Amino acid sequence: MFFPARYPEGAWDPSTFSVRPQDVEFRTDDGVRLHGWWFQASDSRAPLIIWFHGNAGNITERAPMAAELARHGIAVFLFDWRGYGRSDGRPSESGLFRDAIAAYDFARTRTQTPIVVYGESLGGPYAAYIARHRPVSAVIIENSIPSLTAIGNALYRPLPLGWFALGAMTTTRWLNEAGRPVLVMHGKHDQVIPFALGMQLYDGLRVPKELLISETAGHCEFATCEPARYYETVVRFVRGHV
Repeated sequence: MFFPARYPEGAWDPSTFSVRPQDVEFRTDDGVRLHGWWFQASDSRAPLIIWFHGNAGNITERAPMAAELARHGIAVFLFDWRGYGRSDGRPSESGLFRDAIAAYDFARTRTQTPIVVYGESLGGPYAAYIARHRPVSAVIIENSIPSLTAIGNALYRPLPLGWFALGAMTTTRWLNEAGRPVLVMHGKHDQVIPFALGMQLYDGLRVPKELLISETAGHCEFATCEPARYYETVVRFVRGHV
């Protein structure tokens, strides 16, 4: 379930991005050192997106989007899960929950501006979990799942016993319990997490919600397939809920 890209895989030269990030490091409560990039907007009072990325790659793949959002006035904190990029350790379900909590708590030591959590693919449940257990202004979910049970059923095969047992990755329930506004984005050509699952997540929400559908995008390709709609929608949503 985890496909980490360790350093040096990826484009690690920060001078190539439209906004140059700051290298940051922090530790989880079990002592694992995590690495991230902090893309600061020009206004120090700008709201902050904490980006929980998916189960493949590392932060270098998301950095161009983070830089562009910072250029639009939204600060972004990108970090790598344990075992990804320049972060230490090995990924595990319980470990990633620790990472998510540590990332939020670290961000709060640096800024008191409003926080929006962004969950991409497998990062969706972790963003929802943080929204349930920490103060956030809003949530963005891109090409993610309502629950692990749902994706197992959609793929017509059981998931390995023991994977993601904690809370069964109940994204929809955590979002409803959090009670914060949610933006759901999904591409109709997603071959990793079927479009129907994104709609199942959206339909199950009982909170203020917004839906953005791409007719052309595959898995987590919204920003590259329809950049104008993507940035306009994300920036408007964040500014409207902070």
